[in-house]
Amino acid sequence: MNDLTTDRTSLMIAAEINMIRHQTGKILLVGAIEIGRRLKEAKALLPHGEWGKWLEDSVSYSQSTAEKLMRLFEGYGTQQAASLAVGGQGEGLPNLSYSQALTLLVVPEEDRAQFIAELDVESMSIRELQKAVKDRNQALQERDQAFQEKGDLQKALNNQVSKISQLTTERDSLKSMSAELSKSKGEIETRAGKLQSELNSFKKSTEYGSIQSMSRNLTAAHHKACANKVAFLYENLDKTFKELIFELSRLAPENKNTHEAYKTKTVDFLTKGLKEMYGTDV
Repeated sequence: MNDLTTDRTSLMIAAEINMIRHQTGKILLVGAIEIGRRLKEAKALLPHGEWGKWLEDSVSYSQSTAEKLMRLFEGYGTQQAASLAVGGQGEGLPNLSYSQALTLLVVPEEDRAQFIAELDVESMSIRELQKAVKDRNQALQERDQAFQEKGDLQKALNNQVSKISQLTTERDSLKSMSAELSKSKGEIETRAGKLQSELNSFKKSTEYGSIQSMSRNLTAAHHKACANKVAFLYENLDKTFKELIFELSRLAPENKNTHEAYKTKTVDFLTKGLKEMYGTDV
């Protein structure tokens, strides 16, 4: 008996302690889930504002503790029900302790089973598990950030490609317009040169000299016609004015009033005519 006792080592004792602690944690987890189930049921039945008082008076739980227990039920209650339905505790509910299950609540339910299987969570300490969960969340955050940055970069790249395409189209359009304008400019310059050449040839021709001579003759004839017309009008005006003076002199002894009236009208007419001719007062 003493020999058997002596053969025991500290490693063996530690393994036994850890096994008992793990089994105790599993039992505690099952009980905690069932308590969480009933706490959730009670909370739904209580009037608004009575929850905290009921916890303190009826079960001596703080609201923080009650929230943890209900979260355990929400996170693992379905799996525990499946375990009980098939008659075996470990077939649906993960082989976790209370503390491990509570730590894993931050892992989404749809990812939890794979996370547990990949890391062999059952054999990890709480500190190791907390670090693994933290590392996972950080890795997911960095992945999501990378996806976001990739999406932003892709969006920026697409915008750049679109802008480059637009600028390329505008450049090609401007090139086409420039080519058309250059072609039109060349055609216009060619046409202008041809017309200038024709004009120079026409100026040197006899016909052009004849046209210029005719133009000068027409101008001189017009001036002469104007001068003749002025001479004709003046002669008629002079003759008419002399006749008017003569008739007024004859009218004076016979009808003095009429004479004075037309004499005044004649003076006014002459004054007005001089003003219009010279543009100043006379």
